[in-house]
Amino acid sequence: MLLTPSISPKPPLDSSLDQQQLYALGLDHIRRLSRQLWTDHNVHDPGITTLELLCYTLTDLSYRAQFSVEDLLATPDKNAENMAAQFFTARQILPNEPLTTRDYRKLLIDLPDVKNAWVHTAAKRFYADTIKGELLLADPHLPGTHPIDIKGLYEVSLEYSDKITTAAQRKDIRTKALKLLNAHRNLCEDFVSILDVAPQPYTLCAELELETDASQVEVAAQIRFQVERYLAPPVHAYSLTTMLARQHADGSPYTVAEIFEGPALKHGFIDDADLDASELRTEIRLSDIISIIMDIPGVRAVRDIIVNQLVKDKVSGDLVAIEPDDKWRLAVPSGMQPMLSNDHGRMVFYKRNVPVPAQAALVNARIAELEEAERLNLETVQEEDLPIPLGRAREVDAYHSFQLHFPVLYGLSQQGLNSSDPQRQAQALQLKGYLLFFDQLMANYLAQLANLRHLYSRNFATDYLADATTARTYFAQVVDSFPDYAKIYGAGIDDNKLGELLEDNTLALQRRNHILDQLLARYGEEFHHYSNVVSSVFGASPASTAVTKCNFLANTPRIGAERGLAYNYSLTETEALWNSFNVSGLERRIARLLGISNFSRRNLATVSYVTYTEIDKTPGDEFRFRVKHPVSGKIVLSSSTNYATPEAAQAEMQLAIGRAQVPEGYERKLTVDGKHYFNIINEVGEVIARRIEYFATSDAMEAAITALVDYLREYYSGEGMYVIENLLLMPQEKDDPFMPICVDPNCEDCADDDPYSYRLHFVLPAYAGRFQNMDFRRFVEETIRQETPAHILPKVCWVNSDDMAMLEAAYRDWIPLKAGVTPSNRKDKLDKLIYALFHIKSIYPTRLLFDCSCDEEKPPFILGRTSLGSMGGQDVKS
Repeated sequence: MLLTPSISPKPPLDSSLDQQQLYALGLDHIRRLSRQLWTDHNVHDPGITTLELLCYTLTDLSYRAQFSVEDLLATPDKNAENMAAQFFTARQILPNEPLTTRDYRKLLIDLPDVKNAWVHTAAKRFYADTIKGELLLADPHLPGTHPIDIKGLYEVSLEYSDKITTAAQRKDIRTKALKLLNAHRNLCEDFVSILDVAPQPYTLCAELELETDASQVEVAAQIRFQVERYLAPPVHAYSLTTMLARQHADGSPYTVAEIFEGPALKHGFIDDADLDASELRTEIRLSDIISIIMDIPGVRAVRDIIVNQLVKDKVSGDLVAIEPDDKWRLAVPSGMQPMLSNDHGRMVFYKRNVPVPAQAALVNARIAELEEAERLNLETVQEEDLPIPLGRAREVDAYHSFQLHFPVLYGLSQQGLNSSDPQRQAQALQLKGYLLFFDQLMANYLAQLANLRHLYSRNFATDYLADATTARTYFAQVVDSFPDYAKIYGAGIDDNKLGELLEDNTLALQRRNHILDQLLARYGEEFHHYSNVVSSVFGASPASTAVTKCNFLANTPRIGAERGLAYNYSLTETEALWNSFNVSGLERRIARLLGISNFSRRNLATVSYVTYTEIDKTPGDEFRFRVKHPVSGKIVLSSSTNYATPEAAQAEMQLAIGRAQVPEGYERKLTVDGKHYFNIINEVGEVIARRIEYFATSDAMEAAITALVDYLREYYSGEGMYVIENLLLMPQEKDDPFMPICVDPNCEDCADDDPYSYRLHFVLPAYAGRFQNMDFRRFVEETIRQETPAHILPKVCWVNSDDMAMLEAAYRDWIPLKAGVTPSNRKDKLDKLIYALFHIKSIYPTRLLFDCSCDEEKPPFILGRTSLGSMGGQDVKS
């Protein structure tokens, strides 16, 4: 029944929407504050008139504040596009990369022509010789030797759709499945084989009484189809609407988070309950089959029924039925899929005790129809998502001065003051100025409400680099709806000038960082540790910190979903091997948390200064350098002088690029006419490079400095890491070398005899950018250990350039070897990488030991953080 909209005669429950309640509260407040000075609180008093009108205006503000969030964030133009840029959909933010065996089963079943899939742990055993301290392929049966079972290896069994009948088709699907698994592999895990599930045939023999109007063809097809689904339960794909309507066993509905949990599938959603029910059967119950047959329309009674297992006869090789020990419960061999045999078994139908045949051709055709309908259900593309709610754009900031509601006698309305007396006109202007205080508060409130979408924008970084004023978090607007407003405000006052009175750029950036912290917290992320470290250690500006947070926020769906994802070692394209972004999700995440822009797999031993830099010859046979932006071509850094040789210019450019990546490398200057500019200085304060550009404000200059630091750190910092999974270095061939082990024959608990299971190497350049600072290094190590999955043991190495070059060369040769691009010299390449991994050492700043009377300002020697140096002060490995 449709309800007619009506206005309730009852007062609003919210006092902010009730003018009378607000008036009563205001009047009570006035009486408490001014009872000794002002006692005439009647309606004719101007103060009471002002109170009444203010209360009326406040109800309008309260009404707008209660607009739905969708309306407050809506824009009049391109609303859907703007909302998509502001928010993540459920499909974008909720799914994650496969993590559990259930997730991998879903991923494989989503593959066309795969009906079901199972994931099992794969056995891989080596033997540790605790006497010699080495691993062996085979058991030598000697004292001090014990087995080592490698963890993290899996094998997959597939069941194909009914239309897959040839070996070539099955091989093609296995190839696609392996490619899919490699693209979604977890860190320190691998898939060693993909097999076809072994079938175990059974016969079904039955005599059934049918209803007189039943179709024996339909009944026979339904019996075979449904019994086969009992033996091998299918996994259905559901639409989003169906999943939202489904319930758990306890009657509770599925939540959106539960529906989208796991990998994002292309063919709808898979219910976990269905998936768990489709595990390989361990037994067949005849009572279940009888119940299934009796539920089929047209079946009146089951006269007789038997199910037998089929096995190969050792002499003839033919399948023969064997009588079970218990016909009501038949065991299924472990790891095998039960199925009905097409060539064995029979069904006899009766109608009023008269046998009625079912034509086999018609039965098979009907079964094919049922199987095709089931296949289409599994493979129909349904990449469904919940839409972002779209509100109705409203002019939230449209403000009409409450002064215009005063009686004409006050001289505030559009009619103006009906008097030419200068004193009365001055008094009217004075009253307008007094009332503007209230007007401005309410107008600014509405401006703040209207700019809600800007406050919570995740695109702040892009906007700020283009315009520093976008950092603002307090908003204001000029109230221009009452006469003579320009006389009250004064010349040159606009919305922007009013905003500058509310907050300066420093306060705006601080508040902007707080807002970004809140947005990150909504996704379970935090950045305050990073902010504190880079601010205290490097003096990083709030602007650069905010930009780093925005970059992380913009990539939150991928960073969150892929935190446990390994790199795809099976890709053979050149761009997937070196100078590649084909890295693990953990590397991406840690790089974003540390503010490292370039997380690609690339050379870290040396930084290339060829990209986007130029060494030019001047007319005086001298040289200079320039650093250009890769997109705009704009010169972002130039030499401050000319150099005698190109080598000297190159060396100075490298120094300038390094200094421009740290806050202390900047010198901020002001021209005589008030314009801002900056230079790059060396450690003693000498100018070594400059930016040929002037800025109208210091905020614009700071934004340019932030952009320059980010750009140089992305292309020239050398900050990066190699994350190497020990499991991938496991021997695959007879002559492959083993990783070394550390064993103690007298200690079983402390022995480290499995170097492969759930182990990672993090190798970082100790000489690059911020990594040279020990406080930041400790923060990096803490971040790595916090972000690495709890079941994985990370080893962090800070190496010098020589060790990095050795490891880099071996690692770069091994990457295409693992991908199968260059399979030659396998043993040699693997041996070099293992040698490099276990011979590189972390380096620390050198410190000397001093006696107790030494100067306290001398750097102390701290165990685990410094190396004991010689008098020469050289770095020592430890």
